[in-house]
Amino acid sequence: MPAGSGHRRVNEAIVRAIQDQIRRGELKPGDRLPPERQLAEMFDASRSSVREALRALELSGLIYSRHGEGNFVSEAPGGAALTLLDFLERQRASLLDLSEARKLFEPFLATLAASRATREDLEELHRAAEEEATQLQAGETQAAFRSDRAFHHAVAVATGNQELVKLHSYLSDLVAGGRREALENDVRRAQSAMDHRRLYQAIARRDGAAARAAMLRHLENVERILMDAVVGYQRAAARLAPTAGVAPSRPQRSGARRAARRAGPA
Repeated sequence: MPAGSGHRRVNEAIVRAIQDQIRRGELKPGDRLPPERQLAEMFDASRSSVREALRALELSGLIYSRHGEGNFVSEAPGGAALTLLDFLERQRASLLDLSEARKLFEPFLATLAASRATREDLEELHRAAEEEATQLQAGETQAAFRSDRAFHHAVAVATGNQELVKLHSYLSDLVAGGRREALENDVRRAQSAMDHRRLYQAIARRDGAAARAAMLRHLENVERILMDAVVGYQRAAARLAPTAGVAPSRPQRSGARRAARRAGPA
């Protein structure tokens, strides 16, 4: 079984179960859903699986979230699933574009960092990597998200080029949602600390080629997990609108997507 496939099936089962409750009228417009912890117990699932299912339902328009209050059934949930499929396909294309930009840019930063990092830079990289590892092991996802971002920022700072740091900060803002999503994934949590330690070690050894390869491999791991997550959402959304069809299960090549953009809407 591919890694993460069971996780996706749990997400889809939660989406279907809540959708069925709404259709049968067991959950009515305005009703508040049980809290995440209770839903996790009800479905014998992890909190991350519940959060992903709730996100898919919210994007579909079936539920909405109020900060500090919880998740509620929407007033008019019907007919939103096709919009969700369109939204998810656009999100998938956007994630691919961002991933492509990161794979071109961040390995170059890692190469420069390996030749230019000061002792203080190396200490900051080590601190961020170790903090993230500790936080992930403790299940502190939000803190780990901040440490993950701090690690990548430290790589940019270690280049000694402030314009590159500014460009990286802008790109980091764009990928913030994907970074958080990746760290919610059980497989990704185990891989992240390993990737960052390997990258830190290459930079500390002043091995630019190894640093570049480690960063590229890290970003490819992130891309694969994010694409798997989006495909899982697409499949769940297709179940909300069976006549809409299932979106493609594999990412389109960049050239094909750009050709489609030039051609304009069908």
